[in-house]
Amino acid sequence: MLNIILVAILVALDQLFKHLATQFLSSSNPITVIPNLLGLNYVHNYGAGFSILSGKVDFLIVITSLALITIAVAILMKKFDSKFEEFCFVLILAGGIGNLIDRVLNGFVVDYLEFLFIRFPVFNFADILICCGVGLFVLYTIKVEFLSKNKKDKNSNE
Repeated sequence: MLNIILVAILVALDQLFKHLATQFLSSSNPITVIPNLLGLNYVHNYGAGFSILSGKVDFLIVITSLALITIAVAILMKKFDSKFEEFCFVLILAGGIGNLIDRVLNGFVVDYLEFLFIRFPVFNFADILICCGVGLFVLYTIKVEFLSKNKKDKNSNE
């Protein structure tokens, strides 16, 4: 139940941020928030990350929906080895739902955060959730595998 509440809160925040970006940024020039670091720039993304599959909105809706259903079922059925692993997928699920809502309702995803110190695509809160979820899961998996290998090595040396 806590996972459902967390997903709902994160999706609501994502949609609120996108609504505010649409309302206040869509008719303005980019805004510098932190000089040489972070800006706000209203952009429509018709693809996935880095505009991959741009213009393939129906395909992205189907693929994203299937992936999110799989993740949601795994969360509801408690298929994860740890609460941390589950948390990683809650972040991915929330971000995926946030961007899926945009694609279904608008045919594009609203992006508004822009790094100013590097040439990088404009992104949004949902993208942050997805990247953090995936990144944390990868680090957690590496840690678990490393500890498991060390334990096996230690047992074989005894």
